[in-house]
Parts: sequence; structure tokens; C-alpha cells
Amino acid sequence: MKKCTFTIVAKNYIGLAQILQKSVLRVNGDIDFFIFVADELPRGLGVEDNVLVAREVLDIASDVWTDMSFKYDLTEFCTSIKPACFEYVFARGYEKAVYFDPDIFVFSSLNKIYDILDGYVMALTPQIAGVHVDYISEHPEWAMNVNGIFNLGFCAMRKCDRIANIIAWWKKRLIDNAFADRSVGNFTDQKWMDWMPGLLGTDGLYVFHDLGMNMAPWNFFERELVQENGDVCVRFRTEDCRDGKIWPLVFIHFAGYDYAKLRNGEVCRKRIRNLREYEDLQLATDVYCKAIVADRNVFDRFIDERYSYGSFPDGTVISSFHRRLYHGLVTNEGMKFSNPFSTGKGSFYELLRKRKMLAVENPDAVNRNNIGNLGRKRRAIGVLFSMLYSMMGYKRYVLFVKSLYDYCRPEWHGFLIRRK
Repeated sequence: MKKCTFTIVAKNYIGLAQILQKSVLRVNGDIDFFIFVADELPRGLGVEDNVLVAREVLDIASDVWTDMSFKYDLTEFCTSIKPACFEYVFARGYEKAVYFDPDIFVFSSLNKIYDILDGYVMALTPQIAGVHVDYISEHPEWAMNVNGIFNLGFCAMRKCDRIANIIAWWKKRLIDNAFADRSVGNFTDQKWMDWMPGLLGTDGLYVFHDLGMNMAPWNFFERELVQENGDVCVRFRTEDCRDGKIWPLVFIHFAGYDYAKLRNGEVCRKRIRNLREYEDLQLATDVYCKAIVADRNVFDRFIDERYSYGSFPDGTVISSFHRRLYHGLVTNEGMKFSNPFSTGKGSFYELLRKRKMLAVENPDAVNRNNIGNLGRKRRAIGVLFSMLYSMMGYKRYVLFVKSLYDYCRPEWHGFLIRRK
């Protein structure tokens, strides 16, 4: 059977994807590898034949592409086109396909994954593989419930009618529901995979409990790297699950690491920084770091390229609040914009400008990890809510708090800028 592996990136991560590609081909030279670019490539930026401009090859209508690329942020958009990428490689004649996030590195053969697809139509990996009665990870369990039971940094499928139906189902839902929105239970393309045990059953879906598959920061607390006969292997770190088994390390998902610092030989994370960096991880991070350093020229060639859908034509950053406001105006209020990226008369941009919502600094850059005096700000908000309680009384205050559920979603703030 023809088989392939692919990833999806914006153009600045083409180099990182090529480092993943090398790790795949080093252990499985018989696999074709594709890099789908969910971005626009400028003229003169020469790329290899396996680097595909997604807009040019995927079966997504131009107006739908424009709408999705505007309302979704970079991560949401890259994940939203994943079903169409599976659709594309199957149309090219591949019978088995594996998706990897670009920040994954492969350490040993992928044959076990492809072999599993002989008997199953899809294979996934759970975020956590052990039953931890006393859960000790810094990454909270509620986040697992919100984000989904399976991690979609990896997904494997076999071409067949059942999978064609699943892809069509998944693709349609991601047109409008690939937001990372905890308030309604959405998390990019990933949360939808919680349906798979019900839709495919145990005869169609294979769930890997092999600890060497998709080791990642959120499960480092349960998985320990060890060396066995010169190979890097994985076993349960926690006593509550340790059973004596050892698995070869197949691939690690280096989510949240600072790849720019890795190219300089420094291992650190820029996201999910509250998770521990266990000493044994050095067995893998050293290998990944050396791979990026060795291909630094490849990495540097693309890393400074700007995301085409990250700003308006005048360079003004499109914030996540802008994107969700637009989505709300279109879906809730029926407003139409022929091109949401436009800055002309009657444009969405013009509505934002009139309401002074085109900030010089991107508000998305501020979060609970970098905002100053967070405790004092929370106390100040508490004072304001106490004043509201005094004014409203108990019953009205309770109703007010319930109403905040809707207004935490930017989609419901269209009243701020809707046309008069």
C-alpha cells in the first residue's frame, strides 16, 4: 500500500517541518512526506516539490478559504484544513496517511502505526495513557476535558468508505467550529475526535496506549525516558502505573518549546511553562536540539516570514477579538463582507476603525503569564463586582452573573460596531 506522512504549517515553520521530515525519512525511507502551507508564498521563496500551497491544491472554495483564514487564528486555521489534507493525499492514491504536528520529532520506526492500519481505519493517541487515581500533573485534568481526550498532533487513517464519510463529517464541522473556545466546548479540530469511539467503534478505531507514541509536555509527569541497549525508551514514571513494561520512543511532541532558542542550543519553553522539565527528558531534547542546530540554515531561511493572514493590508494586526467579532456579525446578524481583509469603504476594517478598535499593540500578546500585578487587578475587579452587588441586590446580581456566560464570547459583542 502507498503510504505517506504530512504536516501543516504557516510559511515561517517550513524549516521546522523539514526537520520533522528528516527525522521521519531517517527511520522510514519508503514514506512520502508532504508539507501543506496554510499561507501565501511570496514570489522568489523557492521551495521543494513536496511543499504544497494548501489554497492551490485543497478542495476548499475560495470564499470559504477567505472566511476561514480571517475568522480563525493561525493555529485554528491550520487545524481546520486537516481533513481536506487527508482528502487530498487519498485522492493522490495513498492508502495510508499519518499526520504529525510540525513540532514533532521521530526517533524510531513508524511501521507499527502503518501496520495497525491494516486492521483499523483510524489510530489516535490519548493525552494521558495511565489511570492516575491521585493525579499529580501540573496540567489540570479539567484542561484535558476541555481540550479533548485525544491529542491531534498525531492522527493516522486508512483510505476507505468509512473514513471518507468521517472526513466529510469532520471537514464540514471545521468550517465554522474550529475555534479554541472553552465556553462552548470547542477546541480546534481536536475536540471532535472525542466522537470517534462512538462513530467508529472498537473495530474501526485503534487507541495507542504505547507510551512511546506522542510523548508530550502534558504527559511528561507519567512517562520517563530511559536508555536500553543504546536506545531511548519510555516507561511509566509514576508508581501507581508502573508495570515493568518498556516501550521504544517513537515520537515526541515538543509543543510549546521555544524553537528559536533551540537553534542556539538552549532548551526552554515559551508556552505551558508551569510544567516540569524532568532531567531524563534531556535524552530526547538533546537530540532535537542538535537536529535544529544542524539544520539552522534551513530553519532560519523561513522563520522570519510573516503570516499572510495575520494583518490587514496596511499592516494592522488582526487580533483574535477582531476575528471573533467578524464571525459573530456574519453568523448571528447576517452581515456580509465580500473580503474581510479589505480596508475599503463599507469594510469590516472601517467598522473597527470608527470604533477605535485598531490597536497599535496586539492585545493577544497579553495573558495571565505576562500581565503585571495580576493579583491587584483581580482585587480591583472584585471591588467593582462588590459595588454592582450592592446596587443590584442578590437576585439581580445572580441573573447578571449568569448573563456573563454569553458575553464572554466576542461573537456577542457585535452591537459595539454593527452598522447603523
